[in-house]
Amino acid sequence: MREDRSAALLARIASYATIMPGILARLWRFVIGPAVYRPAAHYMRGPGPKCREKNERPQA
Repeated sequence: MREDRSAALLARIASYATIMPGILARLWRFVIGPAVYRPAAHYMRGPGPKCREKNERPQA
């Protein structure tokens, strides 16, 4: 009886060991993911008003 329980316990631990890395990776992406710098999310749309003011051509 004791051997059956220990074998079942080892089987359960082994199944958790195969599942846990995937769960932890998804959790890590959920928690840490937004803090990662993504250049596409922070691109500039164009020169701002100060740049336009500074580089404005005199009109004739």
